[in-house]
Amino acid sequence: IRALLLEMFRQWVFPLAIRTDNGEPFGVPTRDVVPILSLWLLAWGVKPVLNRPRRPQDNGKVERNQGTASRWAEVYGCPDIQTLQATLDDACDLQRNHYPVKKLGNAARNAVFPSLNEIARPFDETLFDEKKAYAQLEKALYPRKVAANGSICIYGKVFQIGHKYRGQVVYLKFQAQNLAWLAFGQPGGDLINTIPDQRFSRDNLFNLTVCQ
Repeated sequence: IRALLLEMFRQWVFPLAIRTDNGEPFGVPTRDVVPILSLWLLAWGVKPVLNRPRRPQDNGKVERNQGTASRWAEVYGCPDIQTLQATLDDACDLQRNHYPVKKLGNAARNAVFPSLNEIARPFDETLFDEKKAYAQLEKALYPRKVAANGSICIYGKVFQIGHKYRGQVVYLKFQAQNLAWLAFGQPGGDLINTIPDQRFSRDNLFNLTVCQ
């Protein structure tokens, strides 16, 4: 997924947002953490937009667009990937530069919206800013119930909080400065533990190896 998205950014520049469903790897079905891929997109300055659970209609425009592109390019008649790419390129050229749109006075889209030809956000590897991802992580408190052995789990990794907190709910807040989770006994309460988590280093986030 990372390789394909980077290829897309290089070819088509950075989009303002990417809409997906809640399935992995874009979403987290439990919805109890910010998806790692969402953090990665935020670091590039791309807003991740997740559909509401069990609301496929949220993606209606994307689904219709894919269906239209498929029919225009006659994808099922393409004998190989090279032919498919060529027909898709021709369909995109037709849709933007030649196809008359009734609600635009039978003009082509590019004639009415010349900004479609502008490269507003070209790909630049130096634009990756992990602080944008950290800012999102720091916004929320993450409640976790302490297991009988005094542990909690966050992003698939088990950490020790202490046996005296077993059965209780603790609240984790990410601290970007030290790449650590601050554990509180209650929202706004006293700090009970600081848990370093170097998984969220810039390199791990950039390479999408946070949870590997």
